[in-house]
Amino acid sequence: MTLLVCTVRADEVFSNLLSSADSAERRGDVAKAAAIYDVARHAGTNDAPNLCVLARRYCDLSSLASSAGVQKGLVARALDCAGRAVALEPGNATAHASVAVCYAKSCAFADIKTELAYSKLFKQEAEKAIALNPKEDVAYYLLGRWNYAIANVGFFSRTYVRMIYGGFPKASLADSVLYFKKACELAPNRILYHAGLATAYGALGEKKLQLAELQACCSLKPSDPEDAKARADAEKQLQMMN
Repeated sequence: MTLLVCTVRADEVFSNLLSSADSAERRGDVAKAAAIYDVARHAGTNDAPNLCVLARRYCDLSSLASSAGVQKGLVARALDCAGRAVALEPGNATAHASVAVCYAKSCAFADIKTELAYSKLFKQEAEKAIALNPKEDVAYYLLGRWNYAIANVGFFSRTYVRMIYGGFPKASLADSVLYFKKACELAPNRILYHAGLATAYGALGEKKLQLAELQACCSLKPSDPEDAKARADAEKQLQMMN
């Protein structure tokens, strides 16, 4: 009975912290929101789902930060939470997907060699997530990104690809489309996924299909900062195409 009461209280504290952080984010106070998430992270939580929520919140917050250094730090904290979630529950698909997302976001702050190493890790974690839960939509999106990136890697980067992967991995724009489409099927209102599909169609020269996906991006309501950015980018692309 005591353990149950403690668990309920811990969940209440966690929810209250998230609510306070939400208020700070709405005010545009990234530093305050990060400090609140840090309190939750250091509170000794041993709950994998809560750690996954924190990882997502840190990632979302990083999209609002103006400094690359702050963004990098927030993503690092997200990765810490996601890694702890996997350690607690190795069979938790969302935890593996969270790790994959964090490695994917870390690519933005890395040199080409480290970026490719992260790409290998986020591919592995995305595949684990799908193996555990075939409906883990973000994992399909990440595999779409991976295929797109590797298929378009520059000539001079191919040496690093072979070094990191032990050879040149199989990747194609066609597979990128398939993964992005699967992500869109599982989460049709996620603007980020439609944006990824539009990019892949554009690379393949499928302009009509690209246009349809960009229009889909603009017709949907953003669910988070990434969606908002993807929609804004889609609107700019449409203006350039018209």
